Amino acid sequence: SSAASDVYKRQHIVCVKSSLFLNREGGFADFTLTESNLMLGQRAALENDPDFRQVLPVSVFMHKGKIWAYERTPKGGESRLHGKVANLVGGHWDMADLVLDNGVIDLELSLKNASEREIAEELNLTSSVIKTTVLDKVICADDTPVDRLHIAMVSVHELDGDGIDSAEDELKTIGFLSPEELLAGDYNIETWARLICEILVNQK
Repeated sequence: SSAASDVYKRQHIVCVKSSLFLNREGGFADFTLTESNLMLGQRAALENDPDFRQVLPVSVFMHKGKIWAYERTPKGGESRLHGKVANLVGGHWDMADLVLDNGVIDLELSLKNASEREIAEELNLTSSVIKTTVLDKVICADDTPVDRLHIAMVSVHELDGDGIDSAEDELKTIGFLSPEELLAGDYNIETWARLICEILVNQK
């Protein structure tokens, strides 16, 4: 409904100043989120304000060196992403995800809340996470109008099996592929998915 959509746009989400990312290379930036640089902005305003980048906690799932990938279908809300192949699960960091202690935001717990909420919404996960690594660098690309408004903080989760599937019609499971397979050119891969594959290949 339009009323629900209006509330959605009026919600506040976590963002940071774009000026923090003037020095970066290859779509990545060295960045550590702190209490001093975390900000809140209204979603509708941020979608048209390049002075800020919305912070997206995202997750990647791997099993035996392969990465879980999916395709975005036309049922998804962001038409600019339809038909694209991705390997990141996650979304905006909502104000409701924030954990406060005497008015001070607990960054680690707040980030965990945001990640777990998105995973629960988007995935049916029947395998267990046996190891999680948070990448030192954040994704900070300028390739598309969507890229230029966001940064992604990436957690890589190693699974003990291949029990993972999409819980939403917007995401169509492709399955587990090696980063090299995803980079080979047979897939219409999103910028962020390509960047993740490149960093995984370079880590080998």
